[in-house]
Amino acid sequence: MILELNRIKLSSIIVILFPATLISGPLIPEILSFTLSIYLFIYLIKEKSILILKDKIFLFLILYYIYLLIISLFLIPIENIFKDQFFYFRFIIFSYAIYLILSENRDLLDKICFFFIILFTFLIIDVLIQFFYGKNLLGFVSSTPNRYSGIFGEELVLGSYLSRFFPLIIGLIYINKKLKFNNLIILFFSAFVCLAVFISGERTALGLTFLTILFLFLKKDFRKISIYILIFAVLSLSILSYFNKSQRYRIFVEPLHQMSLLDDEFLKKYSDVATDYSPDNLKNFHIFSSHHHSHIMTGINIFKDNFIIGVGPEQFREKCKDIKYASGSDPCSTHPHNILIQILSETGLIGFIFYLVTIFYLFINIFNKINLKRYNDHKDLEYFILITFIINLWPLLPSGNFFNNWLSFIIFFPLGFYIYTKNLKYGNK
Repeated sequence: MILELNRIKLSSIIVILFPATLISGPLIPEILSFTLSIYLFIYLIKEKSILILKDKIFLFLILYYIYLLIISLFLIPIENIFKDQFFYFRFIIFSYAIYLILSENRDLLDKICFFFIILFTFLIIDVLIQFFYGKNLLGFVSSTPNRYSGIFGEELVLGSYLSRFFPLIIGLIYINKKLKFNNLIILFFSAFVCLAVFISGERTALGLTFLTILFLFLKKDFRKISIYILIFAVLSLSILSYFNKSQRYRIFVEPLHQMSLLDDEFLKKYSDVATDYSPDNLKNFHIFSSHHHSHIMTGINIFKDNFIIGVGPEQFREKCKDIKYASGSDPCSTHPHNILIQILSETGLIGFIFYLVTIFYLFINIFNKINLKRYNDHKDLEYFILITFIINLWPLLPSGNFFNNWLSFIIFFPLGFYIYTKNLKYGNK
């Protein structure tokens, strides 16, 4: 009995701390996820339970994994399969381990909420110090002009990290009964997250943050506070961008510059702060930028020639070197920097069907819950988790590598919460 309680306590601590370990890179999260997976297998064997095998989400994900594995066997050298795609199922197991641990400890959501608030507060203060004083609390300086990452150092992913967890944290604060003035906390928390994302210089992250606010506005009983969040966010960003010309260029002007939507006379006003000021070289419209445009068009060319099953997960990096696919002056990268193009080019139409079914499922469930009144239960969390998935799978902005383990952990971590809210009876003692 004591051993069982200690095992539950240890696994709960791992779940609480897991988001913070992503700051260090993928190694520690991999070790912790493996530990949680072992915990799940021990539980299933001990209880002789096959309930998760009947879960529709589990079956859908396993079917997707099997598809990835099959096309990998046909398209990728065997040594690369064992290095990458063979163990992709670990993310699915990781989600269900979180599901089990949440089911065993109903108070865990509150503890995760408090830890997230502390963690995000630290990250926001840290990057603000770096922005205003040149160094963060650990002495890290910005390695790239107009980009700030705080404790993440040279990995410019602070904005992505904040924006991708943002809806989940708002949901956890929203349902937390131990907090007082939840709406006021959400208001100020959201405003400072927007500010930190703006400072990070990550335009996609800022777009995802405002997309989150839009989805929050759609929820009937969250509409009023969403308006206040938007006002606070826009006001703070407007003030900061007004007094900081270089950051204003990075967030608002440079994207239009890179898409060739600004004339030369306007661009000359920012020639002193622009890191890539070359108006004469940008005459044709580009999707996001010339680099993104080149990657996307190369991905489309790959898809056209391999439209059924694609070229295999994470094979864009190899196929983009082929002259028959390469487009533009910068066709190659580790991935096409757009989740939709990556899925099409690497997994084909069949892989795209899995993605499309997921997106439809998310939107249908979101719109089914828009008008539901709050009833103070963990089921309220579902709406915010659905938004988290939409944000992480959003197809109309640049994105990271969909099959990258760091991003996969960010995508699959909230899944454990969602399965828990969908199956609250499972695991009850």
